[in-house]
Amino acid sequence: MVRAVAETRGQSDNREVHEDGQQATWLDSLWQRTLDAWDDDATHGALLEYALRTESLPEVAGRYRALLDDAEKGARAKEQIDAIVQAATSMLFSKKTPAPGKTPWPITLSAVGICALLLSWLAWELFPHH
Repeated sequence: MVRAVAETRGQSDNREVHEDGQQATWLDSLWQRTLDAWDDDATHGALLEYALRTESLPEVAGRYRALLDDAEKGARAKEQIDAIVQAATSMLFSKKTPAPGKTPWPITLSAVGICALLLSWLAWELFPHH
């Protein structure tokens, strides 16, 4: 990944893209298609699915967030941001931490041996010898 500057509709926009810019190109074309067919659920779904697959949910959420104040597109943008939050939360919960592995027996036996040695030494020092 390389940091690249992409020009989008006259605005400078920093984002991470692959060396060849493929990810940015696909995202830009999907976004433009979504804007052109704003009332079509399929285009919003395709954009969300692509964002999930490429882990570019923050970029897509930012684009929808920019439209929240738009009179025509604001309500739909809010719905899509909610869908993005739900998808991100679901993705987060699906990535579980792996179960901890068992401690190897030699380490366990060594720890038990050291504890037994220290407890024996403590008992020897605390209790008087005859």
